[in-house]
Amino acid sequence: MKKLLFLALLALMAFQANTQTFNRFGNPLITNYTPEIYGGNEQVWCVTQDDRGVMYFGTNDNGILEYDGKTWTIIPIPENKSVRSLCKGDDGVIYVGSIGEFGYLEPDIYGKPHYTSLINLVPDSVRSNLSYIYKTYWHDGKVYFCSLSYVFIYNGKTVKSISLGKQSEYANFFTLEANYRFYVNSYLKGLRTFINDSTLDFLPEGQAFIQKNVFSIVGLSSNTILLFTDVGFYTYTNGKVESVDTPTRLAKRMANESAIPYSAIKLNDGNIAIGVVQSDWLGVVELSPDMKPIALVNKGIGMHAGQVSEVFQNGDAPLWATLYDGGIAKVELNSAIGKFGPETGLSEIIIEIVRFNNTIYLATFNGVYYLTYDSYGVPKFNPVEGINGNVWALTIFSPPNAPKMLLAGSYTDGVFEIKGSKAINISKPLIERLGLSQRIQHKCFALYPSKSRPGRLYIGQSSGVAFMDWVNGEWQKTGNLYPDSIRFEIRSIVEDSKGNLWLATGSSGLYLVTHDFKRVRQFGKESIQGLKNLQYINLLTNNDSLYILTANGVYHFNYLKNQFEPGGLVGSNLANRSGFYRAAKLPNGWAFLSYDSFNKSWIERIIKDSSGNWISQSRDFNRLPNKWSDAIFADADGTLWIGMSKDLWVYNPSSTRSFNAPFRAVIRQVVSKDSLLFGGTFYTQVDSLGRKPSLVQQPHQMPRLSYHYNAMVFTFAAPYFEREEDIVYSHYLEGSDETTWSPWDKRTEATYTNLSEGKYTFHLKAKNIYGDESVEASYSFEIRPPWYRTIWAFILYFILFVFLVWGIVKWNTRRLIAEKERLEQIVRERTAEVVAQKEEIEQQKEKIAAQNEEITSSIQYASRIQSALLTPAEQINRIFPENFILYLPRDIVSGDFYYITQVGNLKVSVVADCTGHGVPGGFMSMLGISFLTQIIGTKTDLKANEVLNELRNLVITALHQTGEIGGSKDGMDIAIYIIDEETQTLQFAGANNPLILIRNNELTHIKGDKMPIGIHLRGELSFTNNVMEIQKGDVIYTFSDGYVDQFGGDDGRKFMIKHFKELLLEIHHKPMNEQRQILDETLKNWHGNTPRIDDVVVMGVRIV
Repeated sequence: MKKLLFLALLALMAFQANTQTFNRFGNPLITNYTPEIYGGNEQVWCVTQDDRGVMYFGTNDNGILEYDGKTWTIIPIPENKSVRSLCKGDDGVIYVGSIGEFGYLEPDIYGKPHYTSLINLVPDSVRSNLSYIYKTYWHDGKVYFCSLSYVFIYNGKTVKSISLGKQSEYANFFTLEANYRFYVNSYLKGLRTFINDSTLDFLPEGQAFIQKNVFSIVGLSSNTILLFTDVGFYTYTNGKVESVDTPTRLAKRMANESAIPYSAIKLNDGNIAIGVVQSDWLGVVELSPDMKPIALVNKGIGMHAGQVSEVFQNGDAPLWATLYDGGIAKVELNSAIGKFGPETGLSEIIIEIVRFNNTIYLATFNGVYYLTYDSYGVPKFNPVEGINGNVWALTIFSPPNAPKMLLAGSYTDGVFEIKGSKAINISKPLIERLGLSQRIQHKCFALYPSKSRPGRLYIGQSSGVAFMDWVNGEWQKTGNLYPDSIRFEIRSIVEDSKGNLWLATGSSGLYLVTHDFKRVRQFGKESIQGLKNLQYINLLTNNDSLYILTANGVYHFNYLKNQFEPGGLVGSNLANRSGFYRAAKLPNGWAFLSYDSFNKSWIERIIKDSSGNWISQSRDFNRLPNKWSDAIFADADGTLWIGMSKDLWVYNPSSTRSFNAPFRAVIRQVVSKDSLLFGGTFYTQVDSLGRKPSLVQQPHQMPRLSYHYNAMVFTFAAPYFEREEDIVYSHYLEGSDETTWSPWDKRTEATYTNLSEGKYTFHLKAKNIYGDESVEASYSFEIRPPWYRTIWAFILYFILFVFLVWGIVKWNTRRLIAEKERLEQIVRERTAEVVAQKEEIEQQKEKIAAQNEEITSSIQYASRIQSALLTPAEQINRIFPENFILYLPRDIVSGDFYYITQVGNLKVSVVADCTGHGVPGGFMSMLGISFLTQIIGTKTDLKANEVLNELRNLVITALHQTGEIGGSKDGMDIAIYIIDEETQTLQFAGANNPLILIRNNELTHIKGDKMPIGIHLRGELSFTNNVMEIQKGDVIYTFSDGYVDQFGGDDGRKFMIKHFKELLLEIHHKPMNEQRQILDETLKNWHGNTPRIDDVVVMGVRIV
C-alpha cells in the first residue's frame, strides 16, 4: 500500500511539473514601485511609453506619473481628475483620457511637458454628459477617445463625436481595438464594430456576447480574435464563436470566482498577458497562444498588490502592470531568468541541486527541499521530512539489480535515502550494525557513486574518505580508505577512465588512489602548473579525460607527464580566463560558476557555435546579481538551476529574446545659475502654439546665453528598465577642454563651471547591464562673451588704441629727432675707430693665411711620405697578381694603412686601422709600418699571431703605455694573413679586425681577437693564430671599420657588416678592379651628402 502511495505521489509531482503549472522556469522577476517611491496616489489605472522610452502612468487623483528610469515626476491634470487611459500616437504625442476630459501632453517652451485639453472642441451638449474616457487609441493617424456612450475622433485639428447609442437600450461597455479594428461591447445587444469611423454595425454572431461584459480583446491572427469576458474566454473567427479555456480550466475557475480579465495584450514573443482584478490569487497571467499556462504573477510571489488594471509591453522590454489597489509593478516576462525565493518557501542557503524522478531537489544548510506545485499550479518548495542540518551533497545512486535512489549527505547525520518527501538515514543503522560507531561517523561533504565498482558509494568526509557497499539488495559494508594517509576534508570525488579514484580537498590539493588501491599520491602546487591557490578545486571527468576546476580556470591531467596542465574542456582561449568553481554539462557545451581575484562572480555559458568553435554566450546571465553561487545543475534541455545564497535562479534556454532593440540616453534637465534652460523634451513647432515631441534638439531650442550663465548642470537618465539602477553613463562637452568621453559611472548629473564664450554640445551615452550602449543624446548651447569681449568693445578698444598710438608716435618723433642728432655725432666718432680696426684685421688675416698655407704644405708633404711608406702597387701586383686596394683617407693623411711583402715562399698582407685619423692617425700608421718592417725582416719562420704579439709589445714600449688613468691608450686594429705557397695554407691573426674568405659562393667570416695592438686588460694573452687551407679561386678580404661604420642611406643608419658581406658575396666573382670600382661607388652612393666619418681601406686578393 505504501509503495502505491509513493508511486502516486511521484505521478502527481510529474503531472504538476508539466504544462499544467505556472512558472516552471522560476517566478518572473518583479520590481515594485509603491506610492512611497513615486510620490503619488495608490490607485494607478493605465500606462504607456513614449518614443524615448520614458514611461507614463495614469493615477486616480494625482495626475500623470512620468518615470525615466531614475526620477519620478508628476504632471498635473486639471482638478486632479482620475486618468483612466493613456496612448502614444505615431506622432510621438502622449494622449490622455480622464473623467469628462481628454487631451494630450505638450512640452512648454522649455521642453517641460504639461497637459493640454481638447474638451473645448466637443459640443456643449455632449460635453455635459461626458463621463470616463476608459480607452484611448491611435489608429490610422487619428486618436480615438472612448467612453461608454461616445467615441471622440481627433484628427489633429477637430474632434468628431460618434454616439454609441443610449445606455438604457444598449448598456454599452468598453470600446476595444484588435487587428486594427474597433469593437464595441453592448451588454444588451452584443458585439458591434465601426465602419468608416461613422457607422456601427453588429458582427455576425455578435449576439453570442449578449449579457457578457467583454473586458479585453487580443488578435491571435489576421482573422481570429480572442475575447476575455466575465464569464469565460472566446475566440471569434469569421463569424464563428467558440469558448476556449486552458488545460487547467482557468477561464471557468475565474468565472466561478468572479475574477475579471480586465486587461489583456499580446506579448512580443506571441504569448498573451492578462491583468486580472477581483481575485485573491490571480494578478498577471501569461498564457501561450494555445492557452497553456506559462507564468503567474501575484502578491504571493512578490507583487506589491494584486488588482491589475492594465498590462503593457513595448517591444522586447519588461511588462508593466498598473495596480488599482496600490502602485505599479514591472514584471520581466521578457527575461530568460527566473527566480525562486522566500516566497516559495526557501529560507536556507542552497548547496547542491539535482533532478530525480522529474523533481528538483535542493541540499541546503538546513535540510533538503523539493519543488512541488499547489492546487493553483503555483510553485512551492517543501522540506523533506527526516533530514536536518547541513546537507552538502545530493547524488543519484544506481545499485545493481535495484531501482535508482536519491542519496543525501549530511554533515551531522551521515547518508540518507530520500523517498519522495521523506528521508531515511542509512548511515547510522549500518554503522551501528557493524559495531563501528567509534571509528566511522560519515560527516559528509561529498558523495560519489563508483563507476568501476557497481554498488559502492564513496563519501567525502571532514577528515578523509569513506565508502559504503550495496550487496544483495542492502547496504552491508562501510569503512575508511587510507585513514592514516588521507586526513583532510574531501570536497569532490571522481573516478577517471582508468578506474583511479581522485579526491579534492578543501585547500590542500588532490589525492590519487590507484585503481588497485595499492598506492596513494598527493598532488600539490608543484604538480599543477602555475596554480597558486588550492582552494575551491573541483574534479570533473568528460570523454575519458580528467579535469579540475580551479582559481585559474580548467586544468587537464597529462597522464604521460603525471601532472595537471592548463587548458582543455572548452578550448584554450576560454579555459583559463578566470576561475571556475563548478560546472554543469549542457547539450552543446558547459555552464560554469565563475569568479576572479577581485571577488566578482558570475555565470558563464560556453558552447560550440555552428562552426565548431568555443564561444562564451552568457549575455542573459548579466541579469543575475553579482553574488557568489554555490550550486549549478543543468537539465537535459539546457535549463540551468543556480543556487545563489537562499535563492534558486533558473535560466530558460528556449527564451527567444533579442537584445538588438536600441535604447536611448535622455537629457532630462539643463539648469544654469538656478534658471531652467531645458525641461526634458525636445520638440518641433507645429504652428504658433502647438508643439510636438522630437527625439533630437531643434535649432530653436538652442539657447544663446549671456556670459553670466557660464555654469551648467545637466541631469540625465536612460529609460532601460532592467536593473536600471546599475546603468552607467559617459559624457563629454564638445567645445570645452574635454577631448574624450568620461569614464563610465552611475552618476546622473554633470556640472561644468567657468565656461568661456563659445558654442558647446553636451554628448551623452548610457550602457545597460548587458553591455549595450544607447543611442547618443546631445544638447547644444552657446555662451555669449562678456560685454568687454564683444565686437563693439573691441571696436572701442581699437579707436582708443589708434589715439594712443598717435600720441605716442607724436611724442616719440620729437624724442627721435633729438636722439638722431646725438647719434650722428657718435657715429662719426666710431667710424674712425672701425676703419682703424678693419686695417688691423686685414693684416692679421694675411698672416693667418700664410700660416695655414705652411701647415697644409707640411701635411701634404707628410701625406707624400706616408704614401711612400705604403707598399708600391708593382710589388703588390707581383706578390698578389689579382688584387685590389680601396684606400680612401678621410683627411690629407690617413690613420689606415696596408702593408704587403714576401719572405721566401711566405706572402704577408696587413690591413690596419690606427687610433684616430688625419695627422695623429698618420703618425701611428708610419710607426706601425716601421715596426712591421722590423719584425718581419728579422724572422724567417713567420707566425701571424707572433707578429701581432711582438708588434703590440713594440707599440706599448714606444708609447710608454702603462695603463694608468690619463696615460696613452693609442694603438691600432689590424688584420694580418700569411700565405704559404708550398703548403697552400693561410695563417690569420686579427686585433679586432676580421678576415672574410669566399669559396664556391660560400662566405666564411673569421673574427679577430677582441683586443687591440696597444695597452689592454687582456694584454697578457697571445693573439689567436687561425690556420686554414686555401684553394685556387678563393677570394680573401681584409678591411678597416671605416666602410661598415659609415652612416648613410634613407634613414641615416650605418652600412653594417651584414650589408657589407652581402655585397662582397654578390661581387666576388667579378674582376678585382671592377670590385674596387663597385665598392667605391656603393660607398659614395650610400653616404651621399653625409660626410665620411673615418678612413677607409679594403683589400681583396684572389688566389691564383
